[in-house]
Amino acid sequence: MEIKLPVSELKSLLPALAKVLNRHSSLPVLQHIHLQRTAEGVVQLQVTDLDTFAACRLTALQPGDPVAVLIRFERLAKTVKGCSPTDSLTLLGDEFNLTLRHTLAGRPVDQPLIPLSLFEWPIEPKIEAPAVTLDESIKEGIQRAFACCSSDSTRAALQGAWLDVSDPQAHYVMGTDGKHLFSANSFRLDLEEPVFLPHHAFLERPEFRQDGPWSLAIQPGEHDDGWLQLRSNRWTFTVKRQDHTMPNWRQVVPEPRTATVRLGEKATALLLDVLPKLPGQDDPHQPIRLDLVDRSLLVTAGDESTPQGTTFPVEDAVVTGDNLTITVNRTHALKALKWGLTELSLSDGLSPLVFSAPGRRLVAMPRRTEINEPVSGPDTQVTPEPIPEPVNESTMPTNTQPTAEETPEPQPVNRLAVVPEPPTKPTIRSVIEQIDGLRDCLRSTIRQCGDVVDALRVVEKDRKTTDKEVEVVRERLRALQSVSL
Repeated sequence: MEIKLPVSELKSLLPALAKVLNRHSSLPVLQHIHLQRTAEGVVQLQVTDLDTFAACRLTALQPGDPVAVLIRFERLAKTVKGCSPTDSLTLLGDEFNLTLRHTLAGRPVDQPLIPLSLFEWPIEPKIEAPAVTLDESIKEGIQRAFACCSSDSTRAALQGAWLDVSDPQAHYVMGTDGKHLFSANSFRLDLEEPVFLPHHAFLERPEFRQDGPWSLAIQPGEHDDGWLQLRSNRWTFTVKRQDHTMPNWRQVVPEPRTATVRLGEKATALLLDVLPKLPGQDDPHQPIRLDLVDRSLLVTAGDESTPQGTTFPVEDAVVTGDNLTITVNRTHALKALKWGLTELSLSDGLSPLVFSAPGRRLVAMPRRTEINEPVSGPDTQVTPEPIPEPVNESTMPTNTQPTAEETPEPQPVNRLAVVPEPPTKPTIRSVIEQIDGLRDCLRSTIRQCGDVVDALRVVEKDRKTTDKEVEVVRERLRALQSVSL
């Protein structure tokens, strides 16, 4: 067997494959690459963590007998790191005796490898279902939905992007974390029901995103939810399908809208430049206040060191409708502006703010603020009160009634939050989801333990080095003490 592995290709493939590889797994086989050459001469590299498979084909065909071997990922990655992009690795031998030949100082060097048995490699699921093409606009919508999805492991239905085909007139791509939501429409997908795409770091790698159009295939399972596969020109990503209920996300868009703001190019460029520099960057909620006053837009931000806040007018902004004041998270606003969503729609200061463009929109929840009155004009400096933390309504007493002297202040309604369902009897599905959550927690704990072990090894190595240095100093002192004057 002889297989050529161009270093230039491996330098781009291995970092993407590493996003799927489980480096801290207790199973040695999950730390290996499955390298295969087919009868047609296609060379493919594949990794897995049991729940996910990622594979890539090399560009050039290499005729020869079909063969498959397992190579330790770290060994191959370290060898590639020390090679020049113009070099090429050569894999020699068979599945029992392997040698990796590379160039060192202009001379060939043979590195013996210890392969694992192929019987230990997990069986890759067969995807026989027809594929649906996802063009560039859908790919872009999926990436932006991933940027808005949740990272909370207790809200698994929000940890990814949804392909919503429930509306026969227009299909949507949607992602939300309960605080802001992105949706894109005007797609037509040959799907019978909504599909959930779990957020995975591999799907954000440029090697996969920029490898031509994607195709989506859903393979139903006999005893589980089946598998979901995304394909590009050279890459294949296969992941276990997750059975979740899609949230009713359309109900969060406020109606009617009483005010709108259209930002021109100068206004958009100004906000993109100024918003990250305003006071309050250390606040976890990143609040900024938008005041719509007399057909003008004012932006205010402050923190503990600048209680008076900083206010500046935004030119090249066309404001129509009622005067309004609303406080939002600046990271949500920056995200919308970077994506070209330059039209703002508002209903009131306690309803979600909608950033939109043709076929796309981002809905951001407002933040509660003590200042609900708009400023008097564009030249007036605003002195905001400190922005309080959001009130946890679940901890407030329910048996108290407001008196004439104290009137409850209206609170923003989080329409992006998932409405809790009434308690139901546990089912097999709910138990499986709980087990999956426990498994993810255990995996995270194992990874953290591995990091601690690595840190202890470094400390131990440093201690041994220090002990050796101390011993050398002691020997020199003994030698000096034995010198007689």
